[in-house]
Amino acid sequence: MCDGVNTLLLKDVRIVDADHQLVGDILIRDGSIWALGRKLPAPRGVPVLQGEGRTALPAFVDLHAHFRDPGFPEKEDLLSGARAAAHGGFTCVSLMPNTDPVCDSPEVARYMLERAREIGLVEVYPVGAITVDLRGEELSPLEALAPWVWAFSDDGKGVEDHELMLRACRKAAALERTVYPHCEFGGLADRGLSQELMVGRDLWLCRRTGCRLHLAHISTPGGLELVSLAKERGLPVSCEVTPHHLCLTREEGDYPVNPPLPERETREALVKALKGGTIDAIATDHAPHTPPDKAAGAPGISGIELAFSLLYTRLVAPGTISLPELSRYLSLGPARILGLRKGLIRVGYDADLVLFSDEEFTAGEDFFYSKSANTPLLGARLSGRVWATLHRGEVIYLDGAVKGRDFRDHREVIRGG
Repeated sequence: MCDGVNTLLLKDVRIVDADHQLVGDILIRDGSIWALGRKLPAPRGVPVLQGEGRTALPAFVDLHAHFRDPGFPEKEDLLSGARAAAHGGFTCVSLMPNTDPVCDSPEVARYMLERAREIGLVEVYPVGAITVDLRGEELSPLEALAPWVWAFSDDGKGVEDHELMLRACRKAAALERTVYPHCEFGGLADRGLSQELMVGRDLWLCRRTGCRLHLAHISTPGGLELVSLAKERGLPVSCEVTPHHLCLTREEGDYPVNPPLPERETREALVKALKGGTIDAIATDHAPHTPPDKAAGAPGISGIELAFSLLYTRLVAPGTISLPELSRYLSLGPARILGLRKGLIRVGYDADLVLFSDEEFTAGEDFFYSKSANTPLLGARLSGRVWATLHRGEVIYLDGAVKGRDFRDHREVIRGG
């Protein structure tokens, strides 16, 4: 058997995904899951990573993150963002277009893809801007962008011009790309209502044009009700919710995020919708900021490194949802939206895996690999700490060490078989 960096035997783990659980070993060959079973023999020359009873999950897929590159290196860049993703158990990250310059041209999207390949940690999937410079006035060159992006979004603001959004949906349908709106009309004091009104409009446009629609960070029961009705009618629609909207409330502290943190009753409704299947994915909306920007009120949480631990602590540990359910929303659901052969621990699937332990830890500022630590969770005690992350069979993070910074080849940090 080949003994390259994408071949590995993972021993003695509790294997959990959205569909099944077992205890045993995982044999990885050429970046794919080759075999599952108890006491699998180690082929000659193949490195062996001893799981020591830890839990193995499919690695996480983030549909919504901001790595701020190009344009804002003081907040984040593709290298620090990729390291933060690996630290948090994510191997695939969809990057939003509010960079500088905005991702409204093939050149910016191509830069993101090429830089990520050069770094060699995680896969990135750029999102192109619906409108030029995110101004909501003129469509971006969607045909030119389409080969480089999986979706179109003016994330951070809704496209309020109905005719412009109709044209965008028609073009996206023809190009077989997803429309990924931030649903919110301006000029309304009731931000929940402003979200629901735009959700309703965009669902009608989806029905009229046949475009694939994925709704960003839904945060109101009314918005979820509309999504549920659309799904009942067979519309090609999916939606996401963030870890902070599922786990934090305004009563605990009104930390500025967009959309705002929910009240307790709303949070409970979001969790109920998650359990009921209306929600397709949990996406971090990782939004790093400098301390001066945050002090000035910039909304957002640096969330990709603590997303799993927060969800595990607040939802899985108390029994609100099961670990297989969490895996469905962090891994399988988003992988399916992106059309990836990931998200399950099955023979033939990509060997993208995360190992974690139940140990408690404190999320201090020294915890973060991101350039930013803007989060209301600083100092919090959490459980469910990521111990290792594998991308296509290669260990990219292991117990505090990250590929490219601390080792070049995982054979340097795990023993041979």
